[in-house]
Amino acid sequence: MAERLAESGLSTTTSARGRALARYEILATPPEAVFDDVARRAAEVLKGAYGAISFFDDAADDAGEWFKSAVGLPGKRFIRAESFFLPFAAGALGADGGSMEARSSARYCIINDTLSDKRTRDHAWVANAPHICFYAGVLILSRERMPIGVLAVFDMFGREIKAIDLEVLVNLADLITARLEARAEVRRERRERQRPDSGSYPTGLTKPQMEPQIAAADEHVTNLAREFAQLEELLEAEIATRQSTEVQLREEKEFSDAVIASLPGAFFMFDKHGKMVRWNQSFRQHTGYAEDEIGALRAVEFIAHHDRALVADAIRRILERAEEMTLEVDLITRDGGDAPYVLTGRRLEIGGERYCIGVGRDISERRRTEGEIRDAKERLDLALEGSSLALWDWDVSTNEVFFSDGWAEMLGITPDGTGGAILRGEQVVGLNHVEDQPRFEAAMSNALRGTSDEFTCDYRVPDIDGNWIWLHSSGKVTERDASGRVRRMTGTIANITARKAAEERVEFLATRDPLTGLPNRMLLNDRLALGLANAARKKTRLAFMFIDLDRFKTINDSLGHDVGDELLKRVASRLSACVRASDTVARLGGDEFAIILENLPPDGQEVQSIAEKMISSLAAPIQVGEHQLNTSCSLGIAVFPDDGGDAQTIMKHADVAMYDAKAKGRNNYQFFSQAMNAKAQERLAVENLLRLAQRKNELLLYYQPRVGFKTGEVTGVEALLRWNHPQLGLVAPHHFLSVAEDSGLIVPIGEWVFEEAFRQVAEWQQKSERSLAVAVNLSGAQLVDAKRLMAAIEGALKKSGLDPHDVELELTESMLLKNSDEAAAVLQRLGELGVGIAVDNFGTGVSSLSYLRQLPIDSIKVDSSFVRDIGTDPNDEAIIRAIIAMTHSLKLNVVAEGVEREEQYRVLRDLECDEYQGFYFSKPLPPEEFEAAFL
Repeated sequence: MAERLAESGLSTTTSARGRALARYEILATPPEAVFDDVARRAAEVLKGAYGAISFFDDAADDAGEWFKSAVGLPGKRFIRAESFFLPFAAGALGADGGSMEARSSARYCIINDTLSDKRTRDHAWVANAPHICFYAGVLILSRERMPIGVLAVFDMFGREIKAIDLEVLVNLADLITARLEARAEVRRERRERQRPDSGSYPTGLTKPQMEPQIAAADEHVTNLAREFAQLEELLEAEIATRQSTEVQLREEKEFSDAVIASLPGAFFMFDKHGKMVRWNQSFRQHTGYAEDEIGALRAVEFIAHHDRALVADAIRRILERAEEMTLEVDLITRDGGDAPYVLTGRRLEIGGERYCIGVGRDISERRRTEGEIRDAKERLDLALEGSSLALWDWDVSTNEVFFSDGWAEMLGITPDGTGGAILRGEQVVGLNHVEDQPRFEAAMSNALRGTSDEFTCDYRVPDIDGNWIWLHSSGKVTERDASGRVRRMTGTIANITARKAAEERVEFLATRDPLTGLPNRMLLNDRLALGLANAARKKTRLAFMFIDLDRFKTINDSLGHDVGDELLKRVASRLSACVRASDTVARLGGDEFAIILENLPPDGQEVQSIAEKMISSLAAPIQVGEHQLNTSCSLGIAVFPDDGGDAQTIMKHADVAMYDAKAKGRNNYQFFSQAMNAKAQERLAVENLLRLAQRKNELLLYYQPRVGFKTGEVTGVEALLRWNHPQLGLVAPHHFLSVAEDSGLIVPIGEWVFEEAFRQVAEWQQKSERSLAVAVNLSGAQLVDAKRLMAAIEGALKKSGLDPHDVELELTESMLLKNSDEAAAVLQRLGELGVGIAVDNFGTGVSSLSYLRQLPIDSIKVDSSFVRDIGTDPNDEAIIRAIIAMTHSLKLNVVAEGVEREEQYRVLRDLECDEYQGFYFSKPLPPEEFEAAFL
């Protein structure tokens, strides 16, 4: 059984409900077709047997539900104990509550199987006719959002309910309220009209004075009727669309069932646990198992024991990597026999679940045929050993060369049956490719002159279709005359076209990127070394560029490797189109490319022009299938001889320039400068020291209190990272945090911060027995690896015992805008865990504020740059006022950062800011000082 009924926000008083029902005048009224029609629609939507509309009758002694519409159901009312809905309300509809604020998740009760729940299994309608097994009830709410009744659907069969069905049921319940409101308004207006002309009115007005109010009432009733009609039309359209969709889905299922049934092979489908979920008649016939037996077996149990490990590995690769696999294995049949099958499987995702689907084909006949062919071939090979070679015999005295039929077959010529062909020596040489003729003649001359008795050469000749094929000829001198001159040579010819193609492919792959066909790193290094040597000799200039695609990882991870690979191919094509034919475009791996520009003029204008062309080309949208991709690049340039005299230096300086381009906002290019080099060296030194700092426990946390404006009490702390270097002393964060971000050290450091901050705050909570929250800053690098981030947070929470609701993670506005795809998924999971999310440095972003609605944000932190100028710049005060008003309208918490003066404090307090932090109250403190001061 599954049930859902939120217990918060649905309480109301009995008297308030009674007043609402009295205004509607609905209790104890006869059945009406208009309500019966709504009940039937509800049953229709959920495919239930019965629909019912009931209202809560609190005035009766046996308070419960009175049925306004219950077509086909026994009885006209439930006492409270008989109600299906009320036992699950658990106080949500009690008499002691106050005003009610309904939420969509608090309006319904679903009982998937009444027999499985002790509260319903003994109900008269469950144990006896009509034998109800399924119940779905949605509260009918009054205009004041008070529960007054239930729209319910009953059925004799249990089932799960879809979200779309529940949404329609809620809309139908609102339709009932609209009907009741319209009727109540008509009755009220009618009573007003029936008052005598003379006499006083409750308002103290005469009838003529009431005419405007009466006209307004008429207009209100008309509007209600119009809205009611529109609501009915919308519901009709929604139901029609749903029915059409269901018909389409049913037809598609029938079609897929027919296709699967008609497959000549054995179709199978199983889930990630190996449980069989679908198969066709052919599968059942091939295996010999009955339907119920197949459903009880796991997929690997149909495989012979000697093949199970192979199949298990294939299943893992299919489900985890989405690889398509084809295997030849032996299947076990029900009678204990086995049969060879070729199985082809691939991954299918339905509703977020992964399945393996595939077909199997019995290859018993093929195996038998292959065995026969193999036996015949072995006998043939024994009889015709060496038949794959053609024979040649050269009579040097007559200059005639005899070739066996095998030679003609290599050229695609059908032998004429004479047993061979005879050509003149010059004809043989003339057949060779013009590039190979000198090498062929030289090898033959060596044998004829006596330098060697053996001859060997690889060369190309055209086949009958004009295609060049590679042949390998080898032979030796078999006869000489008395003077030692060669009279005869004999040898063999082999077709080595396939081998040559394989060698060329291996050579290509050794120097080329297999995805884009561009030169790889090895070939790039060779060309750069050669280019630098030529530039030094000719005293010309050479430019080397490093290119890194921006946001490629996001595209690759979110849209898949196929889209990512195609994007890289398009980028390679665009880069190649930007340079000259003599230049080199190479792919180094991942999303990194390199360019070599040679023979450049001294002014450098051509390099700048090409760089701008590349930036512009890659910034244009790239269409890959149905996806329009927007990417850009960061480009670094180093020029020989200005920026280095060797390949290693030039490449290193181009890399430094590229990282500088990234740091300056991406989508730009930068020429190398010595200032960049010094900065890079400094950052490298900081990175090395920072690595040591982590191992030597030089990192520590300071805590700055966060204070509530209303109470003046410390509500939480922000954990701030500090570095206590043994020689440099306390290092401020701005000196090392950017290095930690770029180097990736921020990830392990951040994990340490989680553990230490959570441990410290949990310890303070235990000591002081008071609630205390902790805020920790997140970095963009941590957002990239969502799995590792979640594991670190959950591990730190578990280890410390800290409640997730006492943790708030801060992300800057710019991080949310740059990493929107990663942030959305991670923040959703953090929200589900109970961890709060705050937007730091709010107001400094340059994008829309739509993310405030789309992401589970809890707090907004007003950037200190706005707080700083309070009292001197009225614009900043106006901005803060607007931020606070907007944030409160979104039901979010507002925290002001950098509050340092009394005036700032008073202004923020008067603007109803929720909390603040800053030197006005306390600077960041080490843990022992914080504890002494505030706990």
